[in-house]
Amino acid sequence: MKHSSQAGLLAVFSLFGLASSCGSSNGTASGDGGVPDSTSGQDGASRDSTAPRDGHVAHGDANADAGRDTGGTGDAWSPLPATSATPELWYWHHSYLSPTSSSEPAHSEMLIDQAAAAGYTGLAFWDSALTFANRPGWSTANLGTVVTYAMSKGMKVLAAGAPVGYSNDMLQGDPNLAEGARIVGGQFKVAGGALSAVNTLAPLTNPGFESGMTAWFGTGDARTGVDTTTAHSGSASGVIQGNPSATDNARFTQSMTLTPWRLYHLQLWFKTSGFSGNSLNVEVLDFTTMSSTTLTRMYESPTISTPTQDWTVFDYAFNSQDSTKVTLYIGVWGAFSGTVWIDDVLAEETSLVNVLRRSGTPLRVYSGSTTYTEGTDYAMVVDPALAATPGTYDPWHTPPVVTIPSGSKLTSGQTVSMDYYTVVPQIGYEVSSCLTDPAVQTWNAANAKALAAVFPKATGVFLGYDEMRQGDSCEECRAKSTSAGALLASNVGQTVATLDGVWGAGTTYYFWDDMFSPYHNAVANYYDVEGDLSGSWEGLPPGTVIMNWNLGNLTKSLAFFSGKDTSVTPAQPHAMQQIIAGYYDSGDGATSGTQEMSAAMGIPGVVGVMYTSWQDDYTQLQSYANAVKAAWPAYRASVP
Repeated sequence: MKHSSQAGLLAVFSLFGLASSCGSSNGTASGDGGVPDSTSGQDGASRDSTAPRDGHVAHGDANADAGRDTGGTGDAWSPLPATSATPELWYWHHSYLSPTSSSEPAHSEMLIDQAAAAGYTGLAFWDSALTFANRPGWSTANLGTVVTYAMSKGMKVLAAGAPVGYSNDMLQGDPNLAEGARIVGGQFKVAGGALSAVNTLAPLTNPGFESGMTAWFGTGDARTGVDTTTAHSGSASGVIQGNPSATDNARFTQSMTLTPWRLYHLQLWFKTSGFSGNSLNVEVLDFTTMSSTTLTRMYESPTISTPTQDWTVFDYAFNSQDSTKVTLYIGVWGAFSGTVWIDDVLAEETSLVNVLRRSGTPLRVYSGSTTYTEGTDYAMVVDPALAATPGTYDPWHTPPVVTIPSGSKLTSGQTVSMDYYTVVPQIGYEVSSCLTDPAVQTWNAANAKALAAVFPKATGVFLGYDEMRQGDSCEECRAKSTSAGALLASNVGQTVATLDGVWGAGTTYYFWDDMFSPYHNAVANYYDVEGDLSGSWEGLPPGTVIMNWNLGNLTKSLAFFSGKDTSVTPAQPHAMQQIIAGYYDSGDGATSGTQEMSAAMGIPGVVGVMYTSWQDDYTQLQSYANAVKAAWPAYRASVP
């Protein structure tokens, strides 16, 4: 997903998604340790449809039901209505309708005027103000003003809910509702009146490149080497030379042997000169655990703020999951300009960074058959740095210290084991909420009640299930003893029931396609989701409308949600209405609109498009709309 700033830290954590340039859709990667690629086609991290790696509104009246049979029980799928003579034209409205904003609602009204003049019929909000609506003391006055203004221009509006995937805004209220990654058997030694974490990881070879061309050069990448004139410490560093026309990669690699389900810390120092045209990536890849599948245990890009940047430290923690043999990659894949130096690389086992404390993430300290008592044998375990800035989870910070009180049964020199759960942010920032904890549904209900006071009755609700990179890993979720896909499907059912209690039975819900499509992110081993997300689509309620942004595999994805794809197990037999969430900052609205409509030919249920920009680029609104309208008669003729 692309995301641009709103206000301060809220720029990083906004409704439905956040910025990232590129990443992996399902945590798999190409066999040479390249940038992780999705087996399903589109990148789940970038939301950039032009990268080869990895929400709608009701047909007709957006504030009415779309294909849902509400005359009876409200739980039956209905046939698709006839294709309208004109397409619905939606746009992704980026704003931050804070009660203290100096630019709102004027900014939003100007954008609405621009969209209305171009013929657009509705908007969906990309705005943290919707997620904050139920915060104590938060005023929704600006939001209400903009909703009313849009409707006065003849435009439809969507409410929002359930930010599952990009849950950071929601988690500002309770950071412990995040999904927890399990740590099993972490080792601690009683020393100096505290539990001291034991680092079981063997040190890296030649971490500072002082031993020349050893350990790091197994791939034989020609543009990597050792520089004895530049160093962060000592007298040498690894160097990566740029080439703006290169087609090869430039990477340092080294294998590591991990213990499954432990927390690890990576640190390195990097320096740049004239760097541009690409990103520096740090990856931990597992080529051995699953046959013919590469698992990504970590994929991050250190921040390069300026082309020429002095020595900067990069720190990140990751969970090994079930991996034992992994390869660390540090480098640049493909062409770039300038030079990068790497030095003082550290890999170590760590502990308790972002430890979670709730009923679904229990903590246990034990030795053999003896379990020790928290608060008596060791102090209460809490990480004061957990979301110290609300909604922000650091990928690394100094672990908390667990002290030993007087009278403890633990003795100096003793080694004990600890099981616990931590937050592991993905792509630098993203954290998902737990799918099972009842407090999440309590939040959903409170948020819906706040929004229902602002939006008109019978409003459709756009749910934020999107790029959920953690799931089915905390004890509460795993106790369900079901697949990740079934767990997500169950959660959708619970959320719909919760929101129906506020918005009313028969409310139409809109979903991004990715977490419910086998051609997108509903796959096995998607980032840190444990297990297989296949079958998640079985939780979609009757009347669902899909916002389909799988532009790199659009025809298959549209066909899947049309109910015409018989190749997938479990089956998806329902005919759903769909909006193509298109454009995606291509810079050419006319071509994007034409190509997207071409991909939809012959597939029933497409009712329109949504102009989707993650860079606040609204310059192509008119050309995109014109192209879609021009292609619409041919699309209409191609479907029953």
